[in-house]
Amino acid sequence: MYLIHNDNELAALAFSRSHATDPENAVAWLGQAVLARRSNDSTEARDVYQHAFEIGDRSFVRLSS
Repeated sequence: MYLIHNDNELAALAFSRSHATDPENAVAWLGQAVLARRSNDSTEARDVYQHAFEIGDRSFVRLSS
């Protein structure tokens, strides 16, 4: 919700807490990538997007097995 309302500081805190609770939460990593992109940190954004998609792929494989 914070991300939608452009409250990047609270969004970053929420994503950080989400990662601490569930490091396999791909949606939280995608949100973190959006924040990096908003900060014009394209290298960080690319790395976090890649991480999120890798997690998502692993989750999909577990669900489809």
